[in-house]
Formats: sequence, structure tokens, C-alpha cells
Amino acid sequence: MRHPTLALADTHRVTTAIDGREVELYIFDHHRSAFAPWCHTAMQHGQAVDLITLDRHMDLQPMHLVPPPHQASIAELDMFARHQLACSNDNHIPAAVEAGAIANTVVVARSHPPPDISSFRPYRDHSGTTHRFAFARSLASLDTDAMELLERGGPLILDIDLDCFTTRSDADPDEVLCWDDEHLRSWLLPPDHDRIWNAIRRRVVTITLAREPFHCGGFDRAARLWMRFSRLFFGEILSVSPP
Repeated sequence: MRHPTLALADTHRVTTAIDGREVELYIFDHHRSAFAPWCHTAMQHGQAVDLITLDRHMDLQPMHLVPPPHQASIAELDMFARHQLACSNDNHIPAAVEAGAIANTVVVARSHPPPDISSFRPYRDHSGTTHRFAFARSLASLDTDAMELLERGGPLILDIDLDCFTTRSDADPDEVLCWDDEHLRSWLLPPDHDRIWNAIRRRVVTITLAREPFHCGGFDRAARLWMRFSRLFFGEILSVSPP
């Protein structure tokens, strides 16, 4: 079966190779834009896929609308993400689960838990299907449950929000401080990083990257953070050329 090519405005798409396998990479500004690529990935593989997301926030706010199924047209999925998902970019994961695109999720997020995290342990969608969620504050703190989900078989989406690598200033809570190379390396390469990244590399089929400049201190700071992150993530962790 031939699947439609995913071409979306404001989304940069690159096909790269990781360990000899083709992997689709999508880069965009607003994190809710991940919804259409996630649905497209599930359609390509004929099944809901697992997700690991790295973020500063837990984007697990409840959905008040039933999203279109992941088999819907790209235009319909994109329109839903743009106009129906929250502008705060915090409910796209439940939306993708409800759309049948995401099976199980490892959420690595440093702050902002959902109102009732117990409802995600496990999460039951509107059709009655149960989905497993595992939570951690950092890669270094992934527990046995999270690693078991990562080391399963089947396709996996790796999702990263660039604001994961920012911190609010103690002197001015409205100022966002972007991490330097040392902080990036310490967080992305914890003591057990070989096991973590090998598990991800073995399964990953799609990578989504949200630049979120408005949560990274503006376009200039976000661009400089992107360059630091890109050198480490693509060059060292994935061993591919940066896009």
C-alpha cells in the first residue's frame, strides 16, 4: 500500500539513516504540530506506535474533543492540530492516543504534571483501549517500567521539545535561560546513556523536534540553543549529519 507523502506548511521534513535504517525527521516550531506526523507514522506502520517524549512540561492535559482517526487525510489531521489542539501546546499526546496513533508512552518531563496523573496509570481511551504510561524527571531517573517500555519491540517515535533544555531565571521568572554545552551533555548523556540510546536507536522510525522559540527565550536564543543541541544530538548521539 502506498501512503500519502506528508508535506505540511511550517514543517521541515528530512529522511536520514540511523544504524542503516531510514528514519523520518520532522522539525517545526509549535509542539502540537507533532500530531499529524505521529498519525502519519501509525498509518505507515499499520498500527499504533510507542512514543518517548523529552520535554520541560508534561503535555497531558485532558482532551475535550474526539480527534479524527489517524487514518484521516493529512489535511484534516493538520487542520485539527492547528485549530482544535490547545495553543498552549499541552494536549497533543492524549489527542494522538485517542486518534489511535500512540500505543504506550514514556514521558520524560521536568515539571508541570497534569491535574490527575493517576488517570494515566494506565490511560483508558474513549474506545476502552488501555495504554501504558511511564514517567521520569530526567533520562537519568528512568525506572524499570520506563526501560521495559523502551526495550520492547515494534516501532517507536522519539519526540523532543527544545524547551526541555531551558530553565527559568531565579532573578527574573519571566526570563528563560538556555542551557550551555555542559548542561546539555550532562542531561542527555547520563551514566546509563548507552542502554537508553541504544534502545531508542534500535526501534526509532520517526523523530519529531519542536523548537518552541516562545518557550526558549525568543527566536535568537532558541536558534543558538538549537545549534548546541544539534551538534550533540545528531553528531554524537545519532551519528548523523545535522539537518
